[in-house]
Amino acid sequence: MKMSLTIYTVLLSSVMGVSGLTTPVFAEGLVAHKLFDAIVEAAPEMTAANSRTSGAAISVAYKGERPTKEGFLYEQYKDWQANAETFVTEDGELRTICSIRTGGDGDDSITVSISDGDALPPNAMPYVEYQEATARGYPTYLQKNQIVLWVINSGDTNRSYESSAYVGIDEEGIPYANVSGNGQEQDILRGFAKGDKVVLLDDYSGGDLYVGSLSGFSAAYRKMAAWCGFSPDSVLK
Repeated sequence: MKMSLTIYTVLLSSVMGVSGLTTPVFAEGLVAHKLFDAIVEAAPEMTAANSRTSGAAISVAYKGERPTKEGFLYEQYKDWQANAETFVTEDGELRTICSIRTGGDGDDSITVSISDGDALPPNAMPYVEYQEATARGYPTYLQKNQIVLWVINSGDTNRSYESSAYVGIDEEGIPYANVSGNGQEQDILRGFAKGDKVVLLDDYSGGDLYVGSLSGFSAAYRKMAAWCGFSPDSVLK
């Protein structure tokens, strides 16, 4: 996928309405499953471009300070990816959107996201979302309001959190389906930090809808906290 930083920033600005981000950045998942894929696909090419030009767009060895200029950051922590996109809003403010994800690249995924323009932990938690991989012309497996359980496995202990599916069709006519943390984000994220894997169970089939690795989650979450300027302690301690 060929995408320059300029094109991506324009895309992000037009979709997000960056001049007024006051609600969770990836609410309802309409934006998350597309923009995060665009970020990850763009990362390798941007990294290559970074080595050829003086205008660094990506740092894969970022030291944890908050970004002070426009750019895109990407790091991999075992099975989790961390991303930060920093841009100038229409009001002239520097804004950073931070996300971490496991899965994706054409498969189902779990994304955790927040903007430094939103309320930050411990006052408000990042948005947590499971996203079903979908394709044009095919219906989503998940149905509207279908009950889904987040089941977090930690050794011999399992904890579950109930939510429901949200489905829709995006502007390109592609169906999408996602499951949020449903107000249980802090408990779910704390479970991620201590767990081995997370399983999504749906009430329709009774089987495993999705199994995600939690290896690398804590390191990725810590990096997201550093980039967006909040303490990770409410989740990691």
